[in-house]
Amino acid sequence: MAIEIWGFNSIVNCFLIGLAFPREGKSARTLLHKLGYSIYNFVLPVYFGYLGLQCDVINAFWNLNRLANVSILVLLGIGSKLSGTLLVCRYLQYPTSEGIFLGFVLNTRGYADLLFIGASAKQVITFDPEAYNVLLVSIVLNTVISGITVAFLSRGEERLFVANHTALEPQQLEDELRILACVYDPRQVAAVLSTVLALHGNKQTPSTTYLMHLIELVKKIKTNLLFHEKETAEISDDEDYGGNDVVDINNALDAFTADTKVLVHQRRAVSSFTTLYEDVCNDAEDLQVSIIILPFHKHQRIDGKLESGKEGIRITNQKVIRHAPCSVGVIIERGLESSPGFSNLISSDEVQNVATLFFGGADDREAIAWSLRISKHSKINLTIIRFLLASSAVQNEQIKSGQSDDKEIMMSLTGEETVNEIDNTFMVDFYNRYVTSGQIGYVEKFVNDGAETLECLKEIGDLYAMFIVGRGGRGQCSLTIGMSDWEECPELGIVGDILASSDFDIQGSVLVIQQHRDAKKGLISD
Repeated sequence: MAIEIWGFNSIVNCFLIGLAFPREGKSARTLLHKLGYSIYNFVLPVYFGYLGLQCDVINAFWNLNRLANVSILVLLGIGSKLSGTLLVCRYLQYPTSEGIFLGFVLNTRGYADLLFIGASAKQVITFDPEAYNVLLVSIVLNTVISGITVAFLSRGEERLFVANHTALEPQQLEDELRILACVYDPRQVAAVLSTVLALHGNKQTPSTTYLMHLIELVKKIKTNLLFHEKETAEISDDEDYGGNDVVDINNALDAFTADTKVLVHQRRAVSSFTTLYEDVCNDAEDLQVSIIILPFHKHQRIDGKLESGKEGIRITNQKVIRHAPCSVGVIIERGLESSPGFSNLISSDEVQNVATLFFGGADDREAIAWSLRISKHSKINLTIIRFLLASSAVQNEQIKSGQSDDKEIMMSLTGEETVNEIDNTFMVDFYNRYVTSGQIGYVEKFVNDGAETLECLKEIGDLYAMFIVGRGGRGQCSLTIGMSDWEECPELGIVGDILASSDFDIQGSVLVIQQHRDAKKGLISD
C-alpha cells in the first residue's frame, strides 16, 4: 500500500514478498485455502486477458522489423537458457539429453515475466507500446515453443520420468531418499513421523518427505424433509473433508518441523476406500519416491491389546502393498505412551534400541537397507539378529576361525534351500563394512524350526523399542515352519504377523517391509 501511495506499481513488490514467504506452516496453508481458488480461477485469467487486450498482435507481425525483433528475442531466450543449462550439466557430468530437456523446461515461462511487463507498461513513462507488443509476443511464443518441445522430448525420453530408485537395497547412503508417509487419523501421526525422522538419519543425507492424509469419501445423503434441512446445510464440500483431523494433523506436523527442522510437504487424498490406493500409488509414482510408509489398521488400547479400526484401512493397505511402484513399510505402533518407546523418538532424549530380524530373502535385505538409514540417527542403537539353522552352526564356526586373520566372516548355509548365495554375499559385505567397524551390532540365533524361532522372539520381545523385519520372499523357509498356523494378518508376512499379534506380548513397535517387485522381471508378491 505504501508503494502505491508513492506512485509506484506494487505488483513486483508483492511478487518478491511472495517469494520470501514460507511455503509451509499455518499461514501458508490458510492463505492457499482462502485465496487459491479465487486467484487461480478468476484474478489471474482476468489480469492476463487484460494484458492481452492491450497488445496489438497483428501489427507486431505485420512489420518486418518487429517480426525480426520477436525472432531475435525468442532465439536469445531459448539459446541462453539452453546453453547455460548444458554448461552446468557438463560440469556436473549429467547426460546431454537431460541437459537439453532441463534447458527447455526452464524456458517455459511462468507469471513473473508477464507481471514485470505489465508493471513496466504502467510505471515507465517512456515505455514504447511497440516494445510492449514485441516483448509480450516473444514471451508467449517462447513458452509455446518450449512447451511443445518439452512434450515431444518427454514422450521420447520416458526414462527421465521413471522412478529409478524404487527400493533402498541398491542405493547408496549418499543418494537422496524420497519418502511418502500416509496417515488416516491423528493418532497414527506420532509413529509415522518417528519412522520418518529415523529414516532421515543424519542431516548430511539428502531426503524429501511427503505426508499424505488419506480421507474416506463418504457419500452425502440428501433428503427433502424439513427436519433434516439444517443438518444437510452444515455438510461442507470436498475441500473440508477430514474435519478436526486435518487441524490435529497440521498441528502435529508443525510441532514436528519446529522440533526436528525436517521439512515435510503435505498432501491430501479424498476418495472411497475402494479406490484410495490408486491415489497413493499414483502420487508415489509421480513424486518418484523410494518408499511408502503405511500405518497399521489396528491401534493399541490402554491394556496393551490391539484393536481393529476400519476395515477399509486394511483393504487400502493390502492394495497399496500389492500395487505400489516402490518399497512399502507398514508401521505397527506398540508399547505404552508413557514409556520411552520408538513413537516417542521425537521428544525423548534416550537412545532407542532397534533390532532388525534377518531370515533371508529380498524383503529382509531391503529391511537391512532401511536399517542402515535408521542407524545413522544419533538416538538409535541398531542390532542385526540373523536366524540360522542349528545344523549350520558348526560349519559357521569353522569358517569364522579360518577367516580370523582377515577379520571377515563367511556365512555358510549349505543344505538350506531358502537361503541362497545372494544372501550370503550380502551379509558378508554388510558384516565387513558395518559390524567389524563397530557401527552396528550383530547377533546370530541358531534354531531348528519355527517353534524355536518363536521362543527366541519371545526372549527378545522386551529388549528393543522397535523390530524391523521383511514381509516375506523366503520361499519354504525351515526357520518359520509352523509359525503360520494362527495367521491373522497375512499382508504382514509370517514373522510380521506374529509380532503384530495381540497374543504376542512385546513392548516394541514393528516395521514390516516389502521390497518393490518389478512385474516386468517376473517378480510377484508372496
